[in-house]
Amino acid sequence: MYQFFPILGVLAWTTMWVHYVASSIGKPANSKRFATWTGHIVLLFIVIHPSIFLVQRFLDTGLLPPESYVSYVGSYRAWAVVIAIAALVTFLLYDVLKHFRSKLIARGIWPYVGLLQACAMAAIFIHGLTLGASMNSSYFMLWWIFLGVLLVPCLVLQVIRDFKVSDRTKTEV
Repeated sequence: MYQFFPILGVLAWTTMWVHYVASSIGKPANSKRFATWTGHIVLLFIVIHPSIFLVQRFLDTGLLPPESYVSYVGSYRAWAVVIAIAALVTFLLYDVLKHFRSKLIARGIWPYVGLLQACAMAAIFIHGLTLGASMNSSYFMLWWIFLGVLLVPCLVLQVIRDFKVSDRTKTEV
């Protein structure tokens, strides 16, 4: 089972990456239908990714979190699991808060939700870079870094847009 959970994590992050990049360049790939469909897939992947690991770790060692994480990654890299858990909570929170988006925009809160999402994307990038078994391949590591470098301006642009929309909405009200 250990060979499957990294693939799910990479698929979830790269699908979210496509959302940010498509949105920042204004392409129709970020249409509502595309975003809804892939959003469900991402949600499935980000829940199954750690679940497969936790179940397999429990079957192998009988340990529950946080001991199961530490026994797998070591105490010096446990911080990378902590930031991934924080990112997971942030992503799940987004799925709840997006239903109240217009109210949160009107109150000036939505840009901070977007900022949290950007931080969560960066945290998962670092998590993958630190713990990713696929990073043993220098080609994959270069590809991952390339995706991360491309993502930074997209995240910044999205956060700026969120704050501008919120400012416009506050002045209209």
